[in-house]
Amino acid sequence: MTKWGHLLTMCRGEFMAERAAVYEGAVFRRGAPLQTCVGFIDGTAIHAARPGGGLQRACYSGHKRRHVLKLQSVTTPDGLVFHMYGPHEGRRHDMVLYYESGLDDDLRKTLLIDGVQYCLYGDSAYVLRSWMRTGPGDGPDRTAAELAFDLSMCRVRETVEWGYKDIKQYFTTLDFQRKLKIRETAVGKQYLSGALLCNIRSCRYGNQTASYFGCDSPSLERYLSD
Repeated sequence: MTKWGHLLTMCRGEFMAERAAVYEGAVFRRGAPLQTCVGFIDGTAIHAARPGGGLQRACYSGHKRRHVLKLQSVTTPDGLVFHMYGPHEGRRHDMVLYYESGLDDDLRKTLLIDGVQYCLYGDSAYVLRSWMRTGPGDGPDRTAAELAFDLSMCRVRETVEWGYKDIKQYFTTLDFQRKLKIRETAVGKQYLSGALLCNIRSCRYGNQTASYFGCDSPSLERYLSD
């Protein structure tokens, strides 16, 4: 993480500019109605051991009903984690991570490429921007067109979960709750390291997401070049 961590924690504008058209085409070919989508944003939770030191309430997620640390990630159709931020206390909402990460301003600059406004897609928890599209939510006033749009985008957005599965599959310690002790081990840095190594593995051997979208990952040399 000391040497290569910036590949995850910074928005790589030049890298995205090279691959945005490839990402857009890959998502659209899978039936997504959003033509300028180049990736997906979501939060994930690391299930940790019950913490001490007054952190029990801060780290308890009422949604998960566990003590967790939360991270926010942006994934692309080639299965790479383009950006990851965290960890934060488990009680934090996804929008808190979004604003505190500075990603709103970074995406505004990064996703406007040669006059084309590309965007990410997230669930209804996120704010609507020209560079961020979201689902219409679960309200009773949804029209048939909104429902069809949401269903189509959800089918492709679920690939975010595949990336989380891969990280825990290849680095099984990250799925062993009793060993992930906040303040005793660097839980967040371990997860970031796992995500980075999964990206490196994807550049060499591919992954499930890349196969689904028909979008090859970049070469390892290109991924590590910035």
